[in-house]
Amino acid sequence: MVWLNPNDYKSQEYVELRLNAPKTEKVCLEFNPLRMARDPHWNPMWEEWHCYASPLRIYKQDYELLLSYFDKIYPIKDAFDGTLEPVFDVCFYNWIGKSDWLRLIDEIEQDLNCVNNGKKVLFTNFLAWVKKALKHTSIIVVESNL
Repeated sequence: MVWLNPNDYKSQEYVELRLNAPKTEKVCLEFNPLRMARDPHWNPMWEEWHCYASPLRIYKQDYELLLSYFDKIYPIKDAFDGTLEPVFDVCFYNWIGKSDWLRLIDEIEQDLNCVNNGKKVLFTNFLAWVKKALKHTSIIVVESNL
């Protein structure tokens, strides 16, 4: 099962990627695929981007390894409301659409053969999770717990 009932968000089982982040680290980014609706007047509720069965969590020391790739694809248009987002925000919500995720995937894949083995494993696992999630949604919301 990919999607939970919206009120079952407490049943989510996070996939956690770690390379350098200590087990005691609390600051993280969470990657939550949005459960899409067909209603043109739809305004998603929080539960609709917290009902993916296995969202992704990456802690600060490790998500910092990805920030330069986000910098390469920004500015972008918010995938939900179309407003221009000049930078990736590690303190708030980032509504990233499929086309921008595909650009990010390309940027990381171009560097995969040039990174050390630890980073390569982290990046490969990150890419696999994103590609799988994009089979079920066209928007992934990235949010911080800061």
